[in-house]
Amino acid sequence: MIVHSASFMLSPAHSVPRSRPWLRSLLRQSIIGLTWLSGRLLATAEWLRWVRLRYVWLKPRRGDIYIATSPKAGTTWMQMIVFQLITQGRGEFEHINQVSPFLELLPRDATTEPLLDSLPSPRILKSHLPFQQLKPPRHSRIIYVTRNAADSLGSLYHHHCLMEAAPLPFEGYFRVIMDVEDPWLGHLESWWPHRKDANVLHVRYEDLIENLEAGVRRVAAFCELPIDESRLGDILERCGIAYMKQHNERFDMRGPQAALQGRGTFIHQGGVGQGRAKLSEEQRAELDTRVVRARQRLGMVATEP
Repeated sequence: MIVHSASFMLSPAHSVPRSRPWLRSLLRQSIIGLTWLSGRLLATAEWLRWVRLRYVWLKPRRGDIYIATSPKAGTTWMQMIVFQLITQGRGEFEHINQVSPFLELLPRDATTEPLLDSLPSPRILKSHLPFQQLKPPRHSRIIYVTRNAADSLGSLYHHHCLMEAAPLPFEGYFRVIMDVEDPWLGHLESWWPHRKDANVLHVRYEDLIENLEAGVRRVAAFCELPIDESRLGDILERCGIAYMKQHNERFDMRGPQAALQGRGTFIHQGGVGQGRAKLSEEQRAELDTRVVRARQRLGMVATEP
């Protein structure tokens, strides 16, 4: 009789003798411990990379301009505004990250230090990090941009669908934001208490939509960037949503080639109210409750943030 060797293989359930429950418990606890340790080691490695970037590679300069926002709150728009102010509306680039790097993408890149060293002053540095982690130097300038919760959520949903190259069920996405992690709320609670710091300019996305020129002039004054009035028209044109949509590949986080393949646009609608229109009545009520509670905790008025 031929006995197949597979019949002698032990399944995981039988790999530990039943007569030794203490050994089963020890193995289970060891696996749990190793999983926890692995997670801690990965987190520590990421933290050490960030420390290297922040305290070794970055080499803070007086006058560095940080753009601090929650995701999809007008970050790219403000990068473009500052860059065009610096270049008097003549600024060109293949991709915005070349002239205004996204700090969170840099810790693993070996070319980061030479890139940061090569940028002319004032450097434009983008980040979604909470205040306590970014810890911008006091001699830097921070432009803190806020956007209403519903429009931020709607734009973030569009962004994730774009990056996944497939539509996501909105109801499930909404539940993740509300129940697991809300980047809008976390960033707001971290940065709002610092909005009136001497080196911070708070800009509302909605104000830029209402009057772009006034917003551009306010940013220029804060950053001490003189405007050549003969160039103002070019600055405003390049900072307009229409111009940025026309040159979408220069801003698309997927890279220029992916952007040119026509699978959606990174620069979306750029308006006010579209996010709220996407919500059901129940979702609006739930989000409104969260916003009201945040306002109460942070001492905001009804029109803020």
